[in-house]
Amino acid sequence: MIHLITHGERNNGVNPGHTIEGIAQINALRLPEGITQVVIGTGLRFREIYEAVSSQLFPVRGAVRYSPFCGSADALDPDRCVVLADGTRVPLDHYLGVGTVPGFDAWAFVSAMPDNCLLCAGNELLIALGAKAIAARGQLYEIYPNSKFIRRIS
Repeated sequence: MIHLITHGERNNGVNPGHTIEGIAQINALRLPEGITQVVIGTGLRFREIYEAVSSQLFPVRGAVRYSPFCGSADALDPDRCVVLADGTRVPLDHYLGVGTVPGFDAWAFVSAMPDNCLLCAGNELLIALGAKAIAARGQLYEIYPNSKFIRRIS
């Protein structure tokens, strides 16, 4: 089983971080014991997830790693434009992300993670895994790669 935390409420614009409410959403989560590795998206909000839960994680037996597949600095703003790290605004229908490119195999990515890995990620990875309904922000999920099953646990 793999664990995944989605970012909480965030600001808009270039590489947005969490709002005060968003950090509170992450702080309210209780992680399972025995996390073996952490993989963090490359955007600021994913690093903030890790920082908010890090006191629950130690000792982590494996390395902390980073991957844009968990989430990048790009962010979808309310006007349905993706804001790139340099501030360029791209209409959503012109953006090819991990949730929309059929060549990206999200299940293969998740399956390559060690058991009890924690992904600090965004909803786009859940969409790429086939999640139909995305719950509120700042949620903890269990992902079962062998059965391709996702369960929200908080």
